[in-house]
Amino acid sequence: MHLKNPDWKIALVFFTRSLYEGTIDQLDKWMKRFTNGEKGYYPDENKKLQVLHAWGSKGQAGFYREICEHHNLRSLNAGSKKLKDRDPSEKLIKAIKIFLENTDDINPLFDAVLIDEAQDLIVDDEKLKYEDKQPFFWLAYKSLKPIDDKESRRLIWAYDEAQSLNSLNIPTAPELFGNDPKFKRMVSGLHKGGIRKSEIMNKCYRTPGPILVTAHAIGMGLLRKEGMLSGFTTKEDWEDIGYKIKEGQFRSGHKVVLHRPLESTPNRVPKLWSGNTIEFNTHTSRQVELKSLADKIKKNINQDGLNPSRDILVVALGDAKEAFRLKVKAAKFLKREGIDIYIPTSLRENVFYPKWPQKDSNKFWHTEAVTIANIFRAKGNEAYMVYVIGLDQIAKDEADVGLRNQLFVALTRAKGWVNISGIGSYSMYDELKDVIASENTFEFKFKRPMVR
Repeated sequence: MHLKNPDWKIALVFFTRSLYEGTIDQLDKWMKRFTNGEKGYYPDENKKLQVLHAWGSKGQAGFYREICEHHNLRSLNAGSKKLKDRDPSEKLIKAIKIFLENTDDINPLFDAVLIDEAQDLIVDDEKLKYEDKQPFFWLAYKSLKPIDDKESRRLIWAYDEAQSLNSLNIPTAPELFGNDPKFKRMVSGLHKGGIRKSEIMNKCYRTPGPILVTAHAIGMGLLRKEGMLSGFTTKEDWEDIGYKIKEGQFRSGHKVVLHRPLESTPNRVPKLWSGNTIEFNTHTSRQVELKSLADKIKKNINQDGLNPSRDILVVALGDAKEAFRLKVKAAKFLKREGIDIYIPTSLRENVFYPKWPQKDSNKFWHTEAVTIANIFRAKGNEAYMVYVIGLDQIAKDEADVGLRNQLFVALTRAKGWVNISGIGSYSMYDELKDVIASENTFEFKFKRPMVR
């Protein structure tokens, strides 16, 4: 789009700030690929193609902040009293709602807006919506210049409802843009020229098959004795994400057999690796769990040839406070074991409590150090070897769909192998063992979930 239309002002937007480096690297890679190396992507020089964090800050441009400046309005920051008592994404949506409520006419400034990980910019809370619309999507739509009529805009987004940590629903066009009839077919049917308005991708190339199906099954609770907690309830929806229904119907009490064909997950690691791509270990104490973690990472570095940075990632599970404590505890333990660690936002390795001004909110990796992060920081990033620690902090409240979704997101960070660990004994541990043993075929008695 940019190479063919260099005069267009294009915004590539995402929520997770730690994606800046990877996104810029990918743009540079593919621009060089499509121009035979003649053109790369250099953010300071290329003002027409902007990589923008959804929010923005004093020292860095962002989508919301840039639109505020375009309208000569002061943007709110995360510390504003008007945004208190909400998580980061909800604070952004609240700030955008305030902007929309106080701006009569939005002046378009972009020719195209592309949103990555759009599920992070959706809210379920009705109080945060703007006139029954999703504030971020409405702002993005209104910030775009019309094409050939008053309603058409170049607004493109990638959405994975299973990766959301806030909204567990799939929004329809009216839920995104309101009930005006002109938006009814915004995401369905065909554009002029025959291009589909929505493309459903049923293949996953990044995550190995055994890990992906485990993530789906444990995230939704498919083999949970009390019945599944969330997820798809129709044959069509399951087929859309790459599964086949071998037996049964989605009616309460009926047996269902789900199967994911190998061609739906073309990652080559399971074919090339003779061992397991996913392992689950329980331990008697946190100390024992962390000692096992340290030993495995040492082997990865010293024998397997993995790089500490980018090849290995440790994800700490649990609510905000629990995950923070576990992250720091794991970091200190690994450091004592002689492993350099990196906690995202720090300017250097082996800093356990990054503090302003010695912080860089865009930074997720550091040379020769193993990154340890909670799920909100890890989201959107990936590594060949992923260690998921603290499963007990999910298992003790296993019916919480949001907590299970953390596990799904953590597992799908893996490009090669994943190791899950926890302490104690919980019913969810048996469920996870059953899921792993089922490989790519799940048999369960259907019970309509509490959450779609």
